[in-house]
This record gives sequence, C-alpha cells and structure tokens, in this order.
Amino acid sequence: MNVSLTPELEKFVTKEVHSGLYQTASEVVRAGLRRLKEEREIRVARIPASLDELEAQLVQAVRSLDAGKGVSGETAFRRLRKRIKEARG
Repeated sequence: MNVSLTPELEKFVTKEVHSGLYQTASEVVRAGLRRLKEEREIRVARIPASLDELEAQLVQAVRSLDAGKGVSGETAFRRLRKRIKEARG
C-alpha cells in the first residue's frame, strides 16, 4: 500500500523517526493509525445503543444539571470553540 502525505505530515514523520522513538516511517504511520482507531472506538462506545439508553442518558444529564453540576453557557461555548479550533489544526 502506498500513502501520499502532505509536506507538513512528511516533515512530522521524518522528525519522529529522527527523534529515535521510531525506527521507520511505517512505524510512525502505524502508531498514528492505532491512535485513530482507538479514538474512533471510544467515540462509538459513547453512542447510545437504543432510544431507551439515550433517554436514560438525557434524564441523568438533567438530574446532574438540577443538582448544580452543570457549567455556564459561556463556559460550554468556550470549550466548544476550543475543540473546533483543535480539530481544524
């Protein structure tokens, strides 16, 4: 399998190999793919399996908010903006 990388990613891979942490570019790419796979599995695990599970999660969230365990709207939006910025690189 051949993979094309952007110049920026190619520099990153080269830097990782030169750091001594990895011996080859393939090892760097495999490590990155393993991480991507792990993150995807974590996201999938968070998705409710049924409407009943979704409803239970929503009820739990409302109870948490009623108990004062929530965050302000501004804090929530600040966190979202940060996550979006990080996702865009």
